[in-house]
Amino acid sequence: MMSSGDSRKPCFAFARGSCKFGNKCRYSHSPPTSRTSREPCPYHLSPKGCSRGTSCRFSHDASPAQASQNKAQPAQSKTPRVETDAESSFRAWQYLIPRRENNSRFQNTVRDPRFFRIAWELMMKEDAGTRQQIIMKLATDEGLGMIKDLTDTMSDSQTEKKTVDVFNNRTLPFFQTISHPDVLSSLILETPLETILNFLFGPNGRRAVPVFRYTATALSTITLDNSLEDEDLSRVSFTVSIEVLQRIIDLNQTAQVISEFSPIVETISACIPEHLPLHSARQNLSRIRQRLGLGAAMASLGGDSRTDPQSVRAVFELKVDMPGSLSEYGSRHDNDHQNIRDIKILPTAQEIQSDRREYLPSNDLTKNHLPGLEGLIDRHFRLLREDTVGQLRDAVRLELERLHSSPNAQFSSERQSRVARNIVYHNAQLVGLRFDRKKGLQIVAEFDQPHCLRNMKPPQREEWWKSNKHLRLDALVCLVSSTGRTIFFSVCDPVPTPPRKSQTPEDEELQTPSDALSWRKNDEPSLFRHEKKASMVLSMSFVEFPGILLPSFRPTLLALQRMSRKLDLPFANLIVPSTVNEETNQPPAYSQTRRFAFNLESLTGGVPLQLKPGTPFDYETLRKASTLDDAQQISVVNALSSGLALIQGPPGTGKSYTGVAIIKALLHNRREANLGPIVCVCYTNHALDQLLEHLIRDGVSQVVRVGSRSKSRLLEKLNLYYLSQQIEQTKTEKYEKWQHYETLDHDLEAIKEILQELENPTSWKSIKSYLENQFPNRHYQELFGKGVDEDGFRTVRDKRFSVVTSWLRGAPKNASSNRPVIELSQIPLLEMSASERRALHAHWVKQRSNELNDHLLRTLESYGKRKVELDKCYQELNLRCLLQAHVIGVTTTGLARNLEVLSRLRAKVMVCEEAGEVLEAHTLTALLPSVQHAILIGDHEQLRPQINNYELQHDHPTGAKYSLDISLFERLVNPQPGYSKMPYSSLKTQRRMHPSIAELVRSTLYPNLQDHTSVLNYPEVDGIRDRLFWLDHQEHEDSTTSSSAVSFSKTNSFEVELVAALVSHLIRQGTYGNGDIAVLTPYLGQLQKIKQRLRSSFEIVVNDRDQADLEVEGLEDDPAEVVNNGRVKAQKTTLLNALRVATVDNFQGEEAKVIIISLVRSNNERRCGFLKTSNRINVLLSRARHGMYIIGNSETASSVLMWADVISILERGGHKGPKLALCCPRHKDTPIEVSSPDDFTLFSPEGGCNQKCTSRLKCGHACINKCHSQPLHDAVRCLQRCQRNKKGCEHACPKPCGDPCEENCHVQLSNVALPCGHVRKWLECHKAQAPDTVQCQTRVDVVVPGCKHKVRVRCCELPLKGDYQCPATCGADLVCGHNCKKTCKDCKPKTEETSEIVHGECKAQCGRPYTTCSHACTKTCHGTAPCQLCDAACEVRCSHSRCSKKCNEPCMPCVEDCSWSCPHRGKCKLPCAVPCDLLPCSERCPKLLSCGHRCPSVCGEVCPGIQYCQQCARPAVKEMMVDYIMTYTYAEVNLDVNPCIIPSCGHIITLESLDGHLSFSNYYVFSKDPSSEGLIVGLQSSSEPFSGEGLKHCPMCRGPLRNINRYGRIVRRAWIDEATKKFIVWANTNFVPLAKRMEVVEKRFRERSDDKARTDPVVISIPEETKLDGSRDQQITKIYKLLGRSTIFKNIMQLRVEIKQFLKKVDEAEQPFTRIHDLVKDARRHRGVDTEIFSRPDVLQVRNRILATVLLLRCDFAILAEFLASLRGTPSEERIRIDLKANRNDCMALINESQERKQPQNRVEGLLYWARFVALERTRSKNRLEDVSELLTRARDYLQVAKEVCKSHPGQTPGLLSEVEDAEKMLRESTFYTPVGNAEKAAVYAAMARDFSGTGHWYYCANGHPFTVGECGMPMQTSQCPQCGSPVGGRDHQAVVGVTRAADFEEQFGRMRI
Repeated sequence: MMSSGDSRKPCFAFARGSCKFGNKCRYSHSPPTSRTSREPCPYHLSPKGCSRGTSCRFSHDASPAQASQNKAQPAQSKTPRVETDAESSFRAWQYLIPRRENNSRFQNTVRDPRFFRIAWELMMKEDAGTRQQIIMKLATDEGLGMIKDLTDTMSDSQTEKKTVDVFNNRTLPFFQTISHPDVLSSLILETPLETILNFLFGPNGRRAVPVFRYTATALSTITLDNSLEDEDLSRVSFTVSIEVLQRIIDLNQTAQVISEFSPIVETISACIPEHLPLHSARQNLSRIRQRLGLGAAMASLGGDSRTDPQSVRAVFELKVDMPGSLSEYGSRHDNDHQNIRDIKILPTAQEIQSDRREYLPSNDLTKNHLPGLEGLIDRHFRLLREDTVGQLRDAVRLELERLHSSPNAQFSSERQSRVARNIVYHNAQLVGLRFDRKKGLQIVAEFDQPHCLRNMKPPQREEWWKSNKHLRLDALVCLVSSTGRTIFFSVCDPVPTPPRKSQTPEDEELQTPSDALSWRKNDEPSLFRHEKKASMVLSMSFVEFPGILLPSFRPTLLALQRMSRKLDLPFANLIVPSTVNEETNQPPAYSQTRRFAFNLESLTGGVPLQLKPGTPFDYETLRKASTLDDAQQISVVNALSSGLALIQGPPGTGKSYTGVAIIKALLHNRREANLGPIVCVCYTNHALDQLLEHLIRDGVSQVVRVGSRSKSRLLEKLNLYYLSQQIEQTKTEKYEKWQHYETLDHDLEAIKEILQELENPTSWKSIKSYLENQFPNRHYQELFGKGVDEDGFRTVRDKRFSVVTSWLRGAPKNASSNRPVIELSQIPLLEMSASERRALHAHWVKQRSNELNDHLLRTLESYGKRKVELDKCYQELNLRCLLQAHVIGVTTTGLARNLEVLSRLRAKVMVCEEAGEVLEAHTLTALLPSVQHAILIGDHEQLRPQINNYELQHDHPTGAKYSLDISLFERLVNPQPGYSKMPYSSLKTQRRMHPSIAELVRSTLYPNLQDHTSVLNYPEVDGIRDRLFWLDHQEHEDSTTSSSAVSFSKTNSFEVELVAALVSHLIRQGTYGNGDIAVLTPYLGQLQKIKQRLRSSFEIVVNDRDQADLEVEGLEDDPAEVVNNGRVKAQKTTLLNALRVATVDNFQGEEAKVIIISLVRSNNERRCGFLKTSNRINVLLSRARHGMYIIGNSETASSVLMWADVISILERGGHKGPKLALCCPRHKDTPIEVSSPDDFTLFSPEGGCNQKCTSRLKCGHACINKCHSQPLHDAVRCLQRCQRNKKGCEHACPKPCGDPCEENCHVQLSNVALPCGHVRKWLECHKAQAPDTVQCQTRVDVVVPGCKHKVRVRCCELPLKGDYQCPATCGADLVCGHNCKKTCKDCKPKTEETSEIVHGECKAQCGRPYTTCSHACTKTCHGTAPCQLCDAACEVRCSHSRCSKKCNEPCMPCVEDCSWSCPHRGKCKLPCAVPCDLLPCSERCPKLLSCGHRCPSVCGEVCPGIQYCQQCARPAVKEMMVDYIMTYTYAEVNLDVNPCIIPSCGHIITLESLDGHLSFSNYYVFSKDPSSEGLIVGLQSSSEPFSGEGLKHCPMCRGPLRNINRYGRIVRRAWIDEATKKFIVWANTNFVPLAKRMEVVEKRFRERSDDKARTDPVVISIPEETKLDGSRDQQITKIYKLLGRSTIFKNIMQLRVEIKQFLKKVDEAEQPFTRIHDLVKDARRHRGVDTEIFSRPDVLQVRNRILATVLLLRCDFAILAEFLASLRGTPSEERIRIDLKANRNDCMALINESQERKQPQNRVEGLLYWARFVALERTRSKNRLEDVSELLTRARDYLQVAKEVCKSHPGQTPGLLSEVEDAEKMLRESTFYTPVGNAEKAAVYAAMARDFSGTGHWYYCANGHPFTVGECGMPMQTSQCPQCGSPVGGRDHQAVVGVTRAADFEEQFGRMRI
């Protein structure tokens, strides 16, 4: 025996009374030694006490106060926890229980009548812990004593008054306490509640009968005396009394034979007031009568027989082999029973080997062995089990036959088709056992690897197993042996469950790993690690059934078994098939109270409206105030008015929308009707996610999603598992969990020891344990008595011998006895012979193994029970969470799996979507017993429920009598002939399909289907002429190969290729995004082929929105990866990623814009396959919104009636044929027809037609591809030589034109002139373009920015500081025309007010011609306001291409070679867009027309057609006037002397007339030699400006003259003028919205800073010190990464991306002037053209770039300021350091350029942001304190300069002075914030839209800033330049001094000597 000082951990089983291991137990059976420092046991004073008894390591001697204190607070805390009100009240209630004075269990000496009244008051305090403690206390001996005292009081001899008084004050509170809804639904209180009810029942009901007789008397007296005037109290009295009685009778089966209960029930029933709405009480009474009636039947019949004898006789007359004992041939096997509750879910060995057909009830319940509801449940259980388990059974039976047959045995394909798809793994072995804490007993199995994996490496095998999804978790497998034994397993995760967290260090030391047995291999089981063998873990031949998961059907079958036992199905009177319609569909029980009416304000938008079921309803109000259509309104009202409501909705009619409206209406009435949570049931997880997301987006709260298969991010935090973890456990729950865990740990240790011993039952330890228990005195002492060490050895004379082995081998040689084993038990071991010793040893091993097996089974049973109890503790948390929900979403399978919890919710409403697709068995399990209102929404004309066994389907010839695939919804809506039909509501208006598509199902299935007006305006399908078409073909389906003989899926390779070609064509249109196109097919084989084909095909998919999102999300991307030449960034993707591919069955409820259907079947037998049912055809034809294309053999399909009707409809509309007509997006009239995959390549290679694309690329080159859509055109990568020049660099770019150029040029340059004018000996090319990186010490004379005065300073000190004081005279032009005489520092500009005349509003068309194009404004007259931009198509084109932009957008110049050439003058060497250097030729063209006559045009032009031949032309052409001076006609003119030119408009004009019209002499030098008069000999050195005149047009029709080579120089010079003006107007128009959006963002930031609480704080975690430095882009990228997904900065981050994009577009390098300039330079370098370029033409092109630069600075400052403000008061505030040197440098560059270009507003803003960045940097700078101080000083100086500029230019700096003052405050107070809104600056931005006009005439101010003048083109009033303040405008058509016409576009190029 163990000593009292044993230090081992105590044995918990021994502490509870007994330990099965006895002395061999590894734990101590002795009480622990006393320890003075032990802590009090927290469970010693609990209701059940401490389960460890004296072995507890905590002290049981603590006083109650100490124990309470230790229980209430952690051991390490010294602060006592404050007792809550609920705890103190419960403690006071406990004191009412008197202390027992004797040993009687249930006797109490003192009676307190307040006891149960106080208990009920505590129950009402909504504290779950207190409720649990009260019930737990009542279940103890003391509590039961109080109940016994109450029952003893309830005597029949009392007066009526006394009876009523006791009932009201004691009995009723007691009944209310134990029938509280939370108590009845609690899982953790199930056992104590049963204890109370059983005690109340008493032995043989002796206590319950008088109690309820007394209760019946009290209720009768109350009713007769009318003493309870309170209706609610009367309702409660009857409800709780009947509830308790029903629970007692359900719990005690003997109550059924106690006759005294019947009169009690009748008495209570008779006295229930008729006017009270006691639905639950009457329902419970009905159940009590049913139970008692069953008991009477049992007593009378003397046996269990629920079958009507007449019914049985009828069945036998039909010769049906009944189930179980009812069969005349006897039971089929050991799992064949007449009661489904006795049937095991998985098949037994006998069932697998049985040849008799299983009993399957038909859909005619009168012919089955059970009638009514019980027969209905029995039928669905048997059919569902046959559909799921039956095929598994047959597959295993077939495999058994294979094992017993010869290897070459063949089985018919028909027989193989009837079994479930299976995969056989050979040579399977069970190689080990494991036990997991969570998963239980596990088996390690090993089998041969598939042959294809034998030579693969482990990574390849791993990939194969994962991709094939074989043997995945929960997969059902069966081990089959040749001996006929079969065992089913499910695959489980091989990763062991981690150990439970230890409570103390002692527990941690004793903790063992979860796997009990290390199997014979040393590594974990793996499918791929070993080359020849694969191993895996099984929980409980090895045949796998892919796709069949045990959890998918087992819970439903178990739920049906439970339902058959309780028969508590709601609406059974309506659901059970009946031939007579006696039952009416009553309103929901909860709505039948007199005061209740549905409030429908949630549907009417607040308009008062009520619905009282059974009374007239105001449909007119609902119609006016709701968004529901008429049919939806009727459906909603009928659904709310019926207990069991059915709503049928054709495709696209808004079933989900209607369902959401019903749920919202119910939730609006949830409190008044006490509905509890609404259970929403769907068949699929996808449909459930959609429904719940819709509810949440409509504002529904308290939604819980049950199940882990959700893919919705929105529902992640609403999952039941997640939410239940947030609930705080009560003390009772914590204690129960701890107790169960302790017991489980003990059982787990015992199981591990048993498994270890079973691994080697012949070991000496196993023998020792057996002998110690069975023969402790004789054999044990003989063998192990003395001297045996811990290894089983005994040492004799310094030699160690194994005691067992030496005994077996040490028999005397002369001993030969062979006595039986039973005699050997009394014989000494040493007297036995060798054979006797071996026989006895084998007997010991066998007996020990049997003992271990028995111990293992008992321990596993104990473990299982404890595991169930522990699961209840966790389910209790789930239950408490669900009780707080308003909506609970669950799938049908999930509902069956969680039925134990959901059935306790007391949910009154169940809404089932997709009801037509749900098996009736699943729907029945979804009808929880508490449901009073069920709403089924579906469509029986669409897909039926999916089942596995075709022989059970309704469409099978023999399956019609089973019709398992008929849903409850369809059976009620469309019952069998002779059965009653339930009324239902139908939706009628579809909002999905175009009417032409909807007609296919309207004409065949839904004659009342209506189209909503929204579907009438659907666009046509891009790229195809018809939106609906059947592409008919005669290509046969693929033949079935021998390798796929078992596969029944069909394929059609021709249709696969045709689908791929059609999908590719649609994707190339560039208008369909992901999910807009769907490909549907009925067969999985075809689906797989289509996926493989589409996965191998690549297309270019362009999506601008995706590109913008990427730029926002990825600010840290390398800038070199971003396309910067204007080409749209395209994405290469597979076709599979660009669309959805699915089978028809898996696409119900889905939709797409375009649907492509592959019918697959095409055969001579005209077999249509899956698509022969109208339900599946209906789904197939109703998925498309805009267009649908069917590919299939119409002859094969027409064998089906519905297909024949569909084909007829298509033929009548011309939508069927062997060829599909395509449509080119650019040439819509070009006919294109395809009938095969190759036709797409031939006739529409790139989604258009087969012509060459004529549109110009954005780079200016011509597109070389075939005709395609615009998105694909924009994505073309140009491979021509790059002609772009880097800023300040003449080195050629080595990349193709379509690729982005390198940002920097690294060529070393010598003697580089710096921007300051000095020379650097060696400098990299790109550094030469960055003057701020070069330090120059030369002292130079510089001009002070702004005043232009010279100052001598060092070059490196430039630019000058902002506070520099200039003493010179200002000298600026004033408004009056004089020069300013004040000193420069004191100068202040003045403004002069102007007046205007108002003529009223004009309604005529504006008609003002645009100066940037040949169009005129078509808008209504807008007075002096500028015209809107011209939105007509751009008219610019050349012989190579045309501009595809709008007229108001800047054109890209054509960079192709000029096409003008002449045999007399040669060929033009310049690019097409550059004014030609070729002198025009005036000779007549020498070429001949096709008619044989000479060309009438001039040399160098394109010859016209023969219709313009002077000899062959029609008379109308010959009579055209061609010379407007001499009035010659075409027939009269001498073409040899005066050739004619034919513009694109078709008019004919002589050369002399057109030359004069275009002022030819202004551009060319003519010969003065009389012999060559009229000969052009040179170019004019300069040209007069003509920007005010515009481009010349055809004198007859204003048609363009751009295509005439002779006038190319004139036209192209004018184009340069137009393009530059367009650019300025376009840039100005696009900048203003960006500035306004920036104001909005800043306003939001200010509002956040004003809200001190910051209701939406940005949570930023910075774990370590972080530096914000580097460039501004790098700073913002770091901030973006730190912010994560914060929505606060989302808008401004997006805005910053757009500002940067705009800044890039307005850069000088991107502008037309610069592009032409670069083209000329390129021609000079590479084409040998002699040109002289004097200056860069950038006068008009910098304003918007500067404005965008300021706006980007403003945006970056706002981000930085708000980011730093968000860190205030957080630990992260001290971890951030910033260095804004780059920011200040950018500001300084802005200051210098603004000063140079005389932009005072931009200069002030540069100074402002320089100071603001210093303010941000001052407290978190990385610099030294001295550097920060210097920065502050400079910032203040800069602000002073800004003040001076503001004062000097108030008209150009409105509102900036206040911003300067705010910046000074920031520097002074060490604060930073978003600048206050500047209304004056906002007004400036609003006026910017009017600064430039496309219809005005252009001028410059004195400082070169452009502006426009409208009307006649000359100034009429004087004002100031909005940029610099210089005088602009003028009086009386005369400009003020300094104002000039903006003619420099032409003049710049006039200085080019070409």
